[in-house]
Amino acid sequence: MTDTIMPNIWGDGKLITFSGLDGETSWAHTLAGSAAEDPFGIALYFRPDATLIFGGRLEAQGGRLVLGDAADITAQTTDGGGDLRLAFADCWTLVGEITGTLSVRLEDDAPGEAAPMALATRNRGDVTRWCLALGPDGREQACARAEAGLSADLDRLIAERSAFVAGLDAGELVDDADERTFRKCAEVLKLNARAAEGRIGRPWTTPDVWPHRHMWLWDSAFHAIGWRELDGEMAQDAILAVIELQEPDGKIHLCDAPEPQNQRHTQPPILAWSAWRVFEVTADTEFLRACYAPLGRFMDWLFANRDVNGNGLLEWLKEFASERCRCGESGWDNSPRFDREIIDDHVDINAMVVRELKMLARMADALGEESDWQSRADALAALVNERLWHDGVGLYFDRGPGEDPAEWMTMKSGACFLPMIAGIPGEDQARRMVEQHLTNPDEFWGPTPVPTVAFDEPQYTDDMWRGPTWMNVNFLIWEGLKRYGFDDVAAELRSRSMRAIEKWYYEGGGVFEYYDPRSEVHPFWLHRKGGQCGVGGIAVIRDYAFTAAMYVAWAKRG
Repeated sequence: MTDTIMPNIWGDGKLITFSGLDGETSWAHTLAGSAAEDPFGIALYFRPDATLIFGGRLEAQGGRLVLGDAADITAQTTDGGGDLRLAFADCWTLVGEITGTLSVRLEDDAPGEAAPMALATRNRGDVTRWCLALGPDGREQACARAEAGLSADLDRLIAERSAFVAGLDAGELVDDADERTFRKCAEVLKLNARAAEGRIGRPWTTPDVWPHRHMWLWDSAFHAIGWRELDGEMAQDAILAVIELQEPDGKIHLCDAPEPQNQRHTQPPILAWSAWRVFEVTADTEFLRACYAPLGRFMDWLFANRDVNGNGLLEWLKEFASERCRCGESGWDNSPRFDREIIDDHVDINAMVVRELKMLARMADALGEESDWQSRADALAALVNERLWHDGVGLYFDRGPGEDPAEWMTMKSGACFLPMIAGIPGEDQARRMVEQHLTNPDEFWGPTPVPTVAFDEPQYTDDMWRGPTWMNVNFLIWEGLKRYGFDDVAAELRSRSMRAIEKWYYEGGGVFEYYDPRSEVHPFWLHRKGGQCGVGGIAVIRDYAFTAAMYVAWAKRG
């Protein structure tokens, strides 16, 4: 490990938790938090009234290792400085040592509440050993775990927790990938991997251990695209864990968890695409067979339940009563695409379903099955071109079922380019989309493309899906560009996306949920459904798994 370039930035919001790759995890009760710089310590997620504090405001740091489950750092704070070493013993127990003038204390304003924590310490010369433990069954359990943790072999724990990231083969990276950012992103995927628990019978993934912590449909599919570059079996598990909780009628929930959930919604249908991409690496026919029939039933469920106007095109389920999240099912929760109270046929769901049908056709061929998936894909693609292509603008748009021009939702968004992922546009259409719009700096081609709403639209803001750049959407657009031979544009999109992830990792210490397309505002200060960090609401999530997955995929394949 001494010759390995390891992640080494202690930054506000950095995820601190135990990975399901290393042992048992608990969906309901797990010791998790985020790094904090003022004061220097760990803010604990499941108990927002509690913080583990090592000193005053962090002024300088050094050291070779800062992971979310192990660290070896030298820190200087306004209260003094010294060395901090720590590692998780299990999902309930964090063991550490401090030296110098660093101290350790647990500020807990509600120690009597459920799932209490306990901090134990022991001094030996100028070294203080400490252990923080969570006790879901009561304070006595927490205290017993904390006392036992004082005797743990910290050197061994640090070596075990860092082995995954240290063991990655950076020699396989594409030349322009940054090794430290790559290892950071791989670490984020590791931390957000969960162990089998309850209703989920195999390892699975979550977007972020807090606040989402569930297993989400499209997130899991994107996670698998990153995991296929690191561990093919984990990539397969990420997909199969979602599929195995499918309803008997074919529905796959927006999200699920070890405990039963009540969900009205589904989420973007991209599992067949992700499964095929994983199969390209693993060549595991049994995995493909396990995906094929369930994902076919999911397509049938979508056609039966997401075409309420009966015109053959699909629509997302919208929530007209909600002001902050009108279409969580789409993944584009608060996009202005959904502001009007009309049932539109939506560009993205139809493009994704065309691609899913084509991927199912590939699966059928690989498995020796007869199918009509390709003909169904061709028919839906023809409808998308007939109804959703706006020749006057040269883009695909959401549209109501009628013929009135007012039925068109002609706000330019990143979704306008998604038909390219399924091969729906003709060559001339694709060229217009790319040359007139995507690479136009007044619309989409900023320092960190592609904004989810074009710069020149009046609806553009810095709030979540109302403007900021999302790397999962960029990845889809990148694949579409490569499909049509726009290799130079695809390479530039990939490069600008990776540079943004790297920039804000080095400046902000995290891998973020979304980014400023103009690369001016720290992700920490972008809005999220009307709220902003420190001003109400949930801040932009740090150490977000599908952003990390996209970087890993780009870094490995270019």
